[in-house]
Amino acid sequence: MKSKDWLNRNKRDFYVKKAKKQGYLSRAAYKLIEIENKFHFLANSKKILELGAAPGGWSQVALEINPKIEITAIDILDLKINHPQINFYKDDFLSFDYSKKENYYDLILSDIAPNTTGHQSTDHLRIATMLFDIIELLEKVLVTDGSFITKIWKGSEEKEMIKILKKKFKLVSYFKPDSSRKDSAEIFIIAREFIK
Repeated sequence: MKSKDWLNRNKRDFYVKKAKKQGYLSRAAYKLIEIENKFHFLANSKKILELGAAPGGWSQVALEINPKIEITAIDILDLKINHPQINFYKDDFLSFDYSKKENYYDLILSDIAPNTTGHQSTDHLRIATMLFDIIELLEKVLVTDGSFITKIWKGSEEKEMIKILKKKFKLVSYFKPDSSRKDSAEIFIIAREFIK
């Protein structure tokens, strides 16, 4: 999609307008709100690791739902929210030193995505590569019975990813929020009860 088309679509987008009106940093906030309304992760979490956290819409939602939550947020882009309970690191999640932190999180959120090329299978493979790296990281940072929520663009690597996750979690399911664009290949994987 050309950047001009994207800008025009964004101007008309119901959730973009709603986010501006309600003070959220991105329309993605509503995706997490819908996930939370169905699965109730945030209300019961103490410590979150958020990958691909910029601009900060998900962090806003997490703190709104659970003001006691602690967030470690990582992104190569700047976070546009500053809060005492957010530890933000401007870094690549792959090169970040997790041993510095007390590496126990009960919830890992990933809204991470590479820049899109517009070629669906290429974009899918690029996000899938990132997600396989995140899945390898789970052993280091997620507690027993913890949860993992990630965005994926549907495609060829998805079955393999689900197969791996089903070995690591007791419950794995898909969720497509209403706030996710209908024409988008985006879907969320909800993995619960991590087996350490």
